[in-house]
Amino acid sequence: MATIKDVAKELGISVSTVSRALNNHPDIKEQTKKEILEVIKRLNYTPNALARGLIHKKTNTIGLMIPDIADPFFSEIANGVEEVLTEVGYQVVYGNTMRNPDKEKLFLSSAKERQMDGLIVTPNFMDEKLLEQFQRLQIPVVFLRRRSPEGLAAPFVDVDHYKGACMAMEHLIGLGHRHIGFIGMPELSFLAELRYQGYVDTMHAHGLTPNPNAITRGGRTIAHGREAMSRICEQNKDLTAIFAANDLLAIGALEWLAIQGIPVPEKMSVVGFDNLEVASLHWIKLTTIAQPRKQMGEEAARIIDRMIREETYQAQSVFFEPELIQRNTCREV
Repeated sequence: MATIKDVAKELGISVSTVSRALNNHPDIKEQTKKEILEVIKRLNYTPNALARGLIHKKTNTIGLMIPDIADPFFSEIANGVEEVLTEVGYQVVYGNTMRNPDKEKLFLSSAKERQMDGLIVTPNFMDEKLLEQFQRLQIPVVFLRRRSPEGLAAPFVDVDHYKGACMAMEHLIGLGHRHIGFIGMPELSFLAELRYQGYVDTMHAHGLTPNPNAITRGGRTIAHGREAMSRICEQNKDLTAIFAANDLLAIGALEWLAIQGIPVPEKMSVVGFDNLEVASLHWIKLTTIAQPRKQMGEEAARIIDRMIREETYQAQSVFFEPELIQRNTCREV
């Protein structure tokens, strides 16, 4: 069986030169790369993934940039992406950015250096520098769980966050609640703003005025939910319901209410957003807005695969519909 050493010997060059050529190193001339490919075919050398990438002008790698792999929301999305892409022969390279803009930029630089075939991305924030990096990539990109920024012709896969927030509020108002607080995520987040706006607009649509003292924004975690619930309840004795912008915030609110001996839903109704698996646990049973996380990941994977395989494919963005999941944390007043 032929080896990389045989390829090098046939051409009278070093193994390292062959290796660098297979890595598509810019220092290796195109003519040399061409000669190496010809020898590979003639010797019937079985190339590794790098050599196959050189032959087909592909690396068979897709980058998946996500804010936090430990977040159960993103782990479910990642499962959907990886299941589809590994089935069609891609390796998924993760970029766990921990919501750090510098790490996001670093991952994009790495994607370019490693000549990834495409990217599925969920950037936490979008600034001018990051946008410029995307524009220079020249590979297919699909945005996931956020819209594509202006100035970048790339499809996205997302859920209608605004509509989902309106659904949550319509549910609470339909149960007779008029004094409804809001626990939100950081204001710079695009989807957080959509969910907040859904809360505000639905209140106004029913002739209700949101109370600034019943609104707190800035967190994502269970701990933030506990702290926010404490602050809101201390200042709003007539509060009967809370809409939390994600399930972890809602669970934190439920925990604080339980510690204080405030029964849910008898004295306080709570609605979350995301429908994480933990929300369905018997002792939580959270009413929430569902978004199909795994299906969103699968759809993004199918789109990026077609964008890579079919040069003329005009990818369309996909909007998934949110769904109200009614469990045990709301009641009529």
